[in-house]
Amino acid sequence: MIKIKAIILVAMITRSLMAWAESVENITVNKPINAQLLYGFEWYVREASDVQGRSLADFSKNPNVQLQFKDGLLAVSGGCNNFSTSYQLDSQNSNISLGRIASTKMACVPELMAQDEAIKKVIDNNKLDLGLITKENGELNLKIKNQQGDHLLVVAGSFFGLHKYSQPDTVFLEISNETSPCNSLQGKESCPLVRKITYDDQGNKIRKGEWHTLWRDDIEGWEFNPRERQVLRLKIYRPGPTSWRTFSSIKLDQIIEREIVK
Repeated sequence: MIKIKAIILVAMITRSLMAWAESVENITVNKPINAQLLYGFEWYVREASDVQGRSLADFSKNPNVQLQFKDGLLAVSGGCNNFSTSYQLDSQNSNISLGRIASTKMACVPELMAQDEAIKKVIDNNKLDLGLITKENGELNLKIKNQQGDHLLVVAGSFFGLHKYSQPDTVFLEISNETSPCNSLQGKESCPLVRKITYDDQGNKIRKGEWHTLWRDDIEGWEFNPRERQVLRLKIYRPGPTSWRTFSSIKLDQIIEREIVK
């Protein structure tokens, strides 16, 4: 009797393990890497860890850091500084070889600087291994690992219809805490004062434009704070030749400066 119960128990455990294995297989499935898949998406950083699995930086409060692969160029944006480097893809071995990394040299809040350092630590290597995982819900994840075992985990994001637009322009706006009367679709309003800021390649401010008003809802993903002076990095998407739209789309890329104004 005891022997029969043992056999039944082993069978139950075996079935449970098989079911668990099948569920894992359904959740993540490795896919081959090709150039079309890499540059078909914007890849957003969700995790940066070292070889021991320790976090190199927290990306939970800044989901806009992205990697783009296009025409042999890897570009990183959405944090404090922008990075770019050439790359060559080896599809057969699922790795990329990188060239020398070029970077802007802006100073931002410590959290953004930590993100920059984490990304640089991972990609500042000659060769990176790539591992693509597709989840059961269709979400694509890409694991980028260097020769020391440090890695980035990035998720593929959709363009939310922005393929109808041209490639975005990057613009910096200083937002004053002061407002001025303006006209909007809702009638008379009090609108924030803004001016364009121009930086050189070293991150130094070299030009400030004239102050003018901006509608509060013109920038997607941003809210006006009357107690703060801010400098925003914006992405401006202009209508492409196949778009039915006649207006540009302005999206917040990153708040790179903020100061409490009393």
